This record gives sequence, structure tokens and C-alpha cells, in this order.
Amino acid sequence: MATYKGVKGVKVVTKATDPTASEADGTVWYNSTSPTALKYAIQSGGTWASGGNINNARSRSGSAGASSSSLLAIGAGGPSYIALVEEYNGSAWSEVGDLATARSEVGSAGTTTAAFCAGGESPAGKLGFTETYNGTSWTEVNNLTTSRALLQGGGTITAGIVCAGNKPGAAPETEEWDGTSWTEVNNMNTGRNAGAGDGTQTAMFYAGGGASSGVTEQWNGTSWSEVNDLNTGRVQLTGCGIVTASLVYGGDIPPDSATTEKYDGTSWSEQSDLAIARANSYIGQGTTSAAVYAAGYGPGSAYPLATEEWGDPSYTIKTVTIS
Repeated sequence: MATYKGVKGVKVVTKATDPTASEADGTVWYNSTSPTALKYAIQSGGTWASGGNINNARSRSGSAGASSSSLLAIGAGGPSYIALVEEYNGSAWSEVGDLATARSEVGSAGTTTAAFCAGGESPAGKLGFTETYNGTSWTEVNNLTTSRALLQGGGTITAGIVCAGNKPGAAPETEEWDGTSWTEVNNMNTGRNAGAGDGTQTAMFYAGGGASSGVTEQWNGTSWSEVNDLNTGRVQLTGCGIVTASLVYGGDIPPDSATTEKYDGTSWSEQSDLAIARANSYIGQGTTSAAVYAAGYGPGSAYPLATEEWGDPSYTIKTVTIS
């Protein structure tokens, strides 16, 4: 006679108390206090939901912070470069102190009270300027070693990192920030720009970019190594997280994409799509369980004001009564 384990690959067990739904995922059990109730947990997929609109439409911006406390810094509003900065409190955006230099395509990281923006592009060309933020105002500090735009940043205001970019031409350079100055360290294996990146000074990821590439690399504090590619190669995508738990979304394939992918430290898996397909935002903050996406441009080169918030998969315990 067939058994449940033989059919499903797991045993039905008996537990004194119900585990949490997430702990129970993949388990089938009886609760000893109600032995006629067979229980199991199911997982629903993560989804994007609407958040508060940004005040100033733009693309090619910088960002810092977390999903419920984010900075949207500078960018390009149509043909113009802007210095405007907005802060998100989890429901609404408000304007805060402007950067000293209007520009777009910066590398940025940190928090809403301690952030940096480095590099970028302005009418003067590719920049090396770095500015730091104290929660109120921005201050110019030492320049990057290599001026460039379309780079990505990670880390903190005292231990930062930037990589990739356009010099012009795809840049493999990586630089580390110690709170005072930038130091060039080992290059990426594949020079690219307009990819997604995040992490810390000792553990960063960079995915996509280049010629609609799906290539992903990880930084371990000393060198870069290639890992498994994205399922959908693209440019101008946005991402957040850490090297073992990353989320990337949007981008240009072409056309503009709503695709979301999650990385578990080994491989990428497709998740629920964004509501609005868009690219060239670079406003991605948070984790694989709670992230935010704003700005960019969408179909027809429109500049959407909409913010989208990612929520992690949820788990629910189900009960089957056995008579």
C-alpha cells in the first residue's frame, strides 16, 4: 500500500504544538492535542504593492536607506539634471536638503542620516565628486580616483564601495571609501555599467548591465568572482540586498521590463512582476523581504511618480479534519 512518504517524500509527524507557518513549510503534522486535524503550511508568493508617489519625476537617480526609510537623490528630469533629494517614511515622500552638484547616474549608499553619493554625470561630463549627507545637508568631500557615471554603491558613509560605471566605456574599476578618501582595489572580471548592485564593503553583488548581460559577480572584500547569471539579462535594472539574499527588478531588455528576480546565494529565481514596467531608476532599497522602487521611466519614455513596495512571501497553516 502506498504511504504518504512514498508519494510526497515526507513523513506525517506528530507535534505537541504547532510550529510557525514559515518553519512548517514542507511539513505535514498532527497536533497531539487534536489528533484528528491534519495540518500543513502553504507559501504564497511575494508581491509588489503601491506606495506613496514621489514629488518630482526623474530617472537615473541615487538612493540610500531601507524600504521604510529611504533617500531618493538627484537624477535627471527629462533633459535636465537636478539636485533635489527626497526622503521616504514608508508612506510618503518629502523634500530634504539638495546636493551641491546637480547630476545623475551616481553610486550611492548609506542611511537617511548618513549617506554618500559619488561620481555621476552633469553637463560638464563624467564626475568624480563625492558628497556625504548627515540627515540635514550635503558636504563635498574627496573625489573618486576614477571619474565615471552609471556606477553602483554599497556599504556605509565610513566604509563604502563603488564599482563598474561608464568612463565613457564600460568600467571594471572598484573603489573603497574609508570615510575620508577613495582607494582603488581589484577590478571586476567584466567591466559594465547600468547594472544593479548592493551590499557592504566586504560583500557586494553586481548583476546585469553591459550589453543586456545577465552576468552576476560577487565581491568578498578582496576580489570579484562570477556566480550564476540572471534568468533575464538586462540593463538599467535596480537591486537591493546582500550577496546571499538579493532582489533585482525592472530594467531594459528592450523593451522596459517588470521582471523581478531573487537570489538565494546560489541561483536566481523569477518572482512576481512590478505593476509598472520601467528602467533607469536605480532607486532600490531594502531586502528580499521588504524593498522599495521609485522613479525611472516607463512605456513611452514616461516618468512615473509611482512607488512600489515589495513584500516577502507569506505562509499560512491549513487544517484538514479527519473524521
